[in-house]
Amino acid sequence: MKLSAEFTFEIETAEKIYQAVLPELNDNFSERSRIGLSLEGADCLVLMVEAEDVVSLRSALNTWFRLIQIAQEVLEVTSGAQ
Repeated sequence: MKLSAEFTFEIETAEKIYQAVLPELNDNFSERSRIGLSLEGADCLVLMVEAEDVVSLRSALNTWFRLIQIAQEVLEVTSGAQ
């Protein structure tokens, strides 16, 4: 049984975050989960996760939520430094 989850982040920096975390899609974090990341318009980042089991789903979501959060925090720090 496959599990899936989809989250939409409506943020002004969606495109910059997308560009920042896009290279991570090439890293195969787990063979038991698949990640999709896309932009909808200029301010919506969509994260799609499909996993073999609940443990893999939780792990993938934690990883990608953290990657997105870190990208947002870096953008906030660097925009304040300009």
